[in-house]
Amino acid sequence: MKAPEESSLPAVAGPVVIGDVRRAQVVTDRNQLRRLAPFMGAERTVAQAAARLGLGIPAMYKLVTRFVALGLLQETRREARAGRAIRHYRAAPAFFVPFEVMPLGQIGLQNRRVHLDRFERSLAAAMREGWPPGWGTLTCFTPSGEAYYEIASAQGERFDPLDLSSPVLLSGWNLLTLTPQEARALQRQLAQVITPYLGRTGGGETYLLGTFLCRDQGDR
Repeated sequence: MKAPEESSLPAVAGPVVIGDVRRAQVVTDRNQLRRLAPFMGAERTVAQAAARLGLGIPAMYKLVTRFVALGLLQETRREARAGRAIRHYRAAPAFFVPFEVMPLGQIGLQNRRVHLDRFERSLAAAMREGWPPGWGTLTCFTPSGEAYYEIASAQGERFDPLDLSSPVLLSGWNLLTLTPQEARALQRQLAQVITPYLGRTGGGETYLLGTFLCRDQGDR
């Protein structure tokens, strides 16, 4: 295995090593980690974290209680005031989960499922309106024998997602026959196309993009 290359991600000092499945399930799940994120590397109160997440105080308090019980969140200090003291909490800025604790396939599956569900909802919303009578899904097979689905009319007209009048979307799985060199070249080409758009801020609409490429293992 080659030495790690320089990363474009911010450096984090001293990630906490997670050694049990219960805590690993939290820090490797995007939805759960998002709720812990306000405390990661920063000291905050329940109210401050709730405001950042758009949650109510009772809901945030339940999350904090759970994270504290799991050992992912620590109370750092109490601020005296009339009545109950205000509690401040902090979590580690980063977590490391060995594959012996949670395999990569399991981590990837649970996170891809969240985004695939989100993509399906967004795709359905984009495609819900504007279809004249007589349009539907055409089911057929490719020359290689794979099932193929395409939006078409009963008269044979095909939906073209690249047409300027169509919603901006791409959706589909493809089985490609490639040499190892071609597969590596395709991997790099896809990365080169996507990289300039990552991490952008400012005006514009948000689009959900998923990119997947691996050697096919068949229907096992």
